[in-house]
Amino acid sequence: MITVRFMISALLAIALNGICFDCRVAQATDQDTAYVQILSDIPLAPGLSLEEDSEVIFDVPEGKIVEVSAFGAADLEETQTFYKESLEALGWQAVSGKEWSYKRDEECLEIFFDDGENDLQVKFRLMPSSAYSK
Repeated sequence: MITVRFMISALLAIALNGICFDCRVAQATDQDTAYVQILSDIPLAPGLSLEEDSEVIFDVPEGKIVEVSAFGAADLEETQTFYKESLEALGWQAVSGKEWSYKRDEECLEIFFDDGENDLQVKFRLMPSSAYSK
């Protein structure tokens, strides 16, 4: 009887320790990476900041279309590499024949880059896949 209780307690302690470890990793990752809040799990590339009042939300029969812009003194190629790697890791799949267009589940994401003289502008558009024009 004592051995069974001990085994259950030991397994529970190991499981809880693993959960706590995962929490610390998630917290460290969240602290290192900012996310575009209105787009939930889309990361914000290093050097970019969200543009105030740039959020636009359209209601369409299929759901919502959300647009938001970011800017900053970021390198275009590094930012594009960041998004290729990050979005793929988050389950987004590139849409064939459409540069900077991604699909995941029932959503599509488009990213537009404008490399200006002083800063890089990045615009995100998230929409239901049924509203996405092919």
